[in-house]
Amino acid sequence: RGSRDCLLCTLNELGEDELGRFKVKLADMGLKGGYNPIPWGRLGKAKPAEVATELINHYGVRCGLEMAGEVLRAIRRGEPATLPEQGSMVKDAWEIKAPLWVAAAPGKHFVDRHRAELIQRVSMVDGVLDMLCGTVLDNEQYQSIRAERSNPEKMRKLYELMPSWNRVCKDRLYQVLKSKHKFLIEELEGK
Repeated sequence: RGSRDCLLCTLNELGEDELGRFKVKLADMGLKGGYNPIPWGRLGKAKPAEVATELINHYGVRCGLEMAGEVLRAIRRGEPATLPEQGSMVKDAWEIKAPLWVAAAPGKHFVDRHRAELIQRVSMVDGVLDMLCGTVLDNEQYQSIRAERSNPEKMRKLYELMPSWNRVCKDRLYQVLKSKHKFLIEELEGK
């Protein structure tokens, strides 16, 4: 998945209130960072897809992602956003989207560590796919996975796409699995 897709995936995860704070902070940060801010007229009523497009078109991919990461960090902590030093690159602009268990267990992501058990034990795969469609999976990927015969085959096909996912896409899968298979995920977290 490209940078635009990952940015859109992240912005889609924000609630309406959080997206509003994101847009206000983004406009403010552009001014403080010495950048020409995105005009409020293009941000004010923009939906997540439009905000992602504005960010990339206005600042370019690299700077747009860095700014998005800084804005997200700032609105989550309730602090003013600060831009990274010139030339630095945010290692993973979406790391702040990770749930607490990621910080507690650095290294491999939960869905990577428990790949084999998730493939064998997730039983409501269609429901999982429904919740991932439009944010993590496009329609073609969704249909391709749904075409598999058994739940383990569907999960294997889903895992085939994962090498191209960033952390926020994996976090989304984790959240969906937790909502559909709460007890399985809690059992695996205890291991």
